[in-house]
Amino acid sequence: MKKYVEGKEKVTNELTNWVGVVFDDKSRGSVLYTGDAYHIICNDAPYTRNRVCGGRDYDGSNIKDALQKWENIIDIIYCFDSYKELMQWFVKGIKG
Repeated sequence: MKKYVEGKEKVTNELTNWVGVVFDDKSRGSVLYTGDAYHIICNDAPYTRNRVCGGRDYDGSNIKDALQKWENIIDIIYCFDSYKELMQWFVKGIKG
Protein backbone atom coordinates (compact mmCIF):
# COMPACT_ATOMS: atom_id res chain seq x y z
CA MET A 1 0.00 0.00 0.00
CA LYS A 2 1.17 3.52 -0.60
CA LYS A 3 0.70 6.68 1.32
CA TYR A 4 0.33 9.80 -0.77
CA VAL A 5 2.00 12.93 0.63
CA GLU A 6 2.19 16.22 -1.31
CA GLY A 7 2.89 14.70 -4.70
CA LYS A 8 5.36 12.13 -3.37
CA GLU A 9 4.73 8.51 -2.55
CA LYS A 10 5.82 6.78 0.62
CA VAL A 11 5.33 3.10 1.13
CA THR A 12 3.35 1.94 4.16
CA ASN A 13 1.83 -1.33 5.26
CA GLU A 14 -0.77 0.22 7.58
CA LEU A 15 -4.25 1.24 6.52
CA THR A 16 -5.46 4.59 7.80
CA ASN A 17 -9.06 5.68 8.26
CA TRP A 18 -8.89 7.60 4.99
CA VAL A 19 -8.23 5.36 1.99
CA GLY A 20 -8.37 6.06 -1.74
CA VAL A 21 -7.96 3.57 -4.56
CA VAL A 22 -7.06 3.71 -8.23
CA PHE A 23 -8.80 1.03 -10.28
CA ASP A 24 -7.27 -0.71 -13.29
CA ASP A 25 -9.25 1.65 -15.58
CA LYS A 26 -7.52 4.60 -13.77
CA SER A 27 -10.74 5.85 -12.16
CA ARG A 28 -10.56 6.72 -8.47
CA GLY A 29 -12.55 5.64 -5.49
CA SER A 30 -12.76 6.53 -1.81
CA VAL A 31 -13.51 3.98 0.88
CA LEU A 32 -16.10 5.59 3.13
CA TYR A 33 -18.22 4.40 6.03
CA THR A 34 -21.85 5.33 5.47
CA GLY A 35 -23.36 4.11 8.71
CA ASP A 36 -24.01 0.49 7.80
CA ALA A 37 -20.90 -0.64 5.90
CA TYR A 38 -17.76 0.54 4.15
CA HIS A 39 -18.50 1.46 0.52
CA ILE A 40 -16.21 2.54 -2.27
CA ILE A 41 -17.52 5.75 -3.83
CA CYS A 42 -16.33 6.11 -7.44
CA ASN A 43 -15.72 9.11 -9.64
CA ASP A 44 -15.53 7.37 -13.00
CA ALA A 45 -15.39 9.48 -16.12
CA PRO A 46 -18.58 8.22 -17.86
CA TYR A 47 -20.73 9.46 -14.98
CA THR A 48 -21.50 13.05 -14.07
CA ARG A 49 -21.90 12.27 -10.40
CA ASN A 50 -20.24 10.14 -7.77
CA ARG A 51 -21.75 6.71 -7.20
CA VAL A 52 -21.34 3.67 -5.02
CA CYS A 53 -19.24 1.07 -6.81
CA GLY A 54 -20.71 -2.40 -6.89
CA GLY A 55 -23.60 -3.60 -4.79
CA ARG A 56 -23.96 -4.83 -1.24
CA ASP A 57 -21.79 -7.85 -2.04
CA TYR A 58 -18.83 -5.48 -2.41
CA ASP A 59 -19.39 -3.61 0.85
CA GLY A 60 -17.12 -4.42 3.75
CA SER A 61 -17.44 -4.61 7.49
CA ASN A 62 -14.18 -2.64 7.71
CA ILE A 63 -11.75 -0.97 5.29
CA LYS A 64 -9.57 -4.04 4.79
CA ASP A 65 -12.62 -6.21 4.09
CA ALA A 66 -13.92 -3.76 1.47
CA LEU A 67 -10.51 -3.61 -0.24
CA GLN A 68 -10.20 -7.39 -0.36
CA LYS A 69 -13.49 -7.64 -2.25
CA TRP A 70 -12.09 -5.32 -4.93
CA GLU A 71 -8.49 -6.56 -4.96
CA ASN A 72 -8.68 -7.95 -8.51
CA ILE A 73 -9.31 -4.53 -10.06
CA ILE A 74 -7.48 -2.18 -7.68
CA ASP A 75 -4.05 -1.07 -8.94
CA ILE A 76 -2.99 1.31 -6.16
CA ILE A 77 -4.13 1.96 -2.61
CA TYR A 78 -3.38 5.37 -1.09
CA CYS A 79 -3.65 6.03 2.63
CA PHE A 80 -4.20 9.61 3.74
CA ASP A 81 -3.70 11.37 7.06
CA SER A 82 -7.02 13.21 6.92
CA TYR A 83 -10.42 13.26 5.25
CA LYS A 84 -9.49 16.62 3.72
CA GLU A 85 -6.42 15.16 1.98
CA LEU A 86 -8.45 12.20 0.71
CA MET A 87 -11.17 14.45 -0.72
CA GLN A 88 -8.64 16.79 -2.39
CA TRP A 89 -7.07 13.78 -4.13
CA PHE A 90 -10.49 12.34 -5.01
CA VAL A 91 -11.73 15.58 -6.56
CA LYS A 92 -8.58 15.98 -8.67
CA GLY A 93 -9.52 12.69 -10.38
CA ILE A 94 -12.94 13.88 -11.56
CA LYS A 95 -13.04 14.40 -15.30
CA GLY A 96 -15.72 16.27 -17.11
